[in-house]
Amino acid sequence: MSGLTETVLSLVAQYGFVAVFLFAFLESSMLFPFLPSELVLPSAAALLVRGPAGFALFVLAATAGTTVGALVPYYVGHEGHEALDRYGRYVRVSERETDRARRWFRRWGEHSVLWGRFLPVLRSVISIPAGFSEMRLRKFVAYTTVGALLFNAAVAGLVYMGQEDLLHALP
Repeated sequence: MSGLTETVLSLVAQYGFVAVFLFAFLESSMLFPFLPSELVLPSAAALLVRGPAGFALFVLAATAGTTVGALVPYYVGHEGHEALDRYGRYVRVSERETDRARRWFRRWGEHSVLWGRFLPVLRSVISIPAGFSEMRLRKFVAYTTVGALLFNAAVAGLVYMGQEDLLHALP
């Protein structure tokens, strides 16, 4: 996994915010879920966030990528179980993960799309039961965008504050 992480981070260093968008898209679309956000986003933020403009661009790129990518599993779910059977191998989701997301969605309702963006694995998989339940697209996009924005801002903010604290601690 470290080789893959290094490759992604070298792409982030080379292509900047475009690479952040692409990574967020691939992860939330479940087309390439091998590197979770918990690994890549903090390192990418450390490379790119150097001030308010970098912070804003990082959050914008990661949030846009997450929102656009989340539409892929949403539409697969919206098409029903047949579509999941047909396209499930492309979105790389296990039946266990899907069942967990369905239970979470049943328990917490449509708000789980927003709060699910903060939880590993559920962050991407929650889009499938949202599609199954025929959640309105506008509401899905709004909840996904707000949840992703809060998560990405928290990651970027913690990394940026940590960098500032480290700089002040150095002699």
